[in-house]
Amino acid sequence: MAAVGTVSTLIEETFGSVKFISWSWVGGTGETTLNAGTTTSFYNGRLIFCVTNPGTSDAPADDYDCQILDKNDIDLLSNNGMNRDSASVETILEASLGAAANTQLELSIQNSGSSGAANGVVYLWIR
Repeated sequence: MAAVGTVSTLIEETFGSVKFISWSWVGGTGETTLNAGTTTSFYNGRLIFCVTNPGTSDAPADDYDCQILDKNDIDLLSNNGMNRDSASVETILEASLGAAANTQLELSIQNSGSSGAANGVVYLWIR
């Protein structure tokens, strides 16, 4: 099992003009920015789709918060990742998302609970 308060798997892929990032995370006890949660690549473009998927065996607390931060600590989800449901996969559409400009992206999860076992996955597409 991954360490508490970390991103256990970070995937960065490019498909033509679309970039895909996947963060699999394990929550801590009040963490904000997760260890190993920053992309290695720098990104440019509009965020076109985001999915939050809570863990099935150890779901985060209801109304957990997800942010994707740029180099200036600006939430590129425009606060649309707040108050996520602990039992449902939720999506955020392009009209509600921001843009990246020559920046690495950092996943921040808050209010996931204090068990140290809560987990989930965040998927992001950029064009």
